[in-house]
Amino acid sequence: MKREKEKPIYQPNRQRDISKQTFNKLTAVNFEYRDDKMRHYWRFRCECGRELIIRKGSVTSGNTKMCKECANIQLSKNKTTHGMSKTRIYKEWDGMIQRCTNPKNTSYERYGAKGVTVCDEWLDDFMNFYNWATANGYRDDLTIDRIDNEKGYSPDNCRWATEKEQAYNKKSNRNLTYKGKTMTMAEWAKDIGISSSSLFGRMKRGWSVEKALSTPPIKEKRNNNAKNK
Repeated sequence: MKREKEKPIYQPNRQRDISKQTFNKLTAVNFEYRDDKMRHYWRFRCECGRELIIRKGSVTSGNTKMCKECANIQLSKNKTTHGMSKTRIYKEWDGMIQRCTNPKNTSYERYGAKGVTVCDEWLDDFMNFYNWATANGYRDDLTIDRIDNEKGYSPDNCRWATEKEQAYNKKSNRNLTYKGKTMTMAEWAKDIGISSSSLFGRMKRGWSVEKALSTPPIKEKRNNNAKNK
């Protein structure tokens, strides 16, 4: 019978040593191990005294700010102080928090796992979110939308939008690379002097990136007029 090889004990990169550093309510105690995907796991101590082993990146990025027990206490506090836990606006807030911080949430892989975060102002206080929402066009038929999908949820990067507007925002934020330069469709449209809808229309009609970004608006208009004759 072959003897099973012992797994190597990986040591943390000294340049990335975060011992004794504090991130929100968690303080790094010591390195624990590195998994097969090269992710470092550390032991952290929460302000309450509890210790937990968690992926370093999750803590340093701000996705995990405290132990589960403290997070539950904070959530319960938010629910009991404002009395709006059954309202739609509260569900919008809670859904945003869950998909960015809870690995068990069905949307976590598309948000929290990809580094999408919620600003401290909203993460720890529902009323801060509520005050911003009601002052910035919240309605029960709208949902929260990130203006720049490369950034997280914060007052300067969010708006209230319809599902159609959100879908368009995702399309306009699609990255295009041309002549070694990469920008979103919305940024390219502004750069070449056409509307985002026109650029999206070109791509939808099957134009190559080169043709879509190098064809002047006047030429496009003439081509369309010629087809209609």
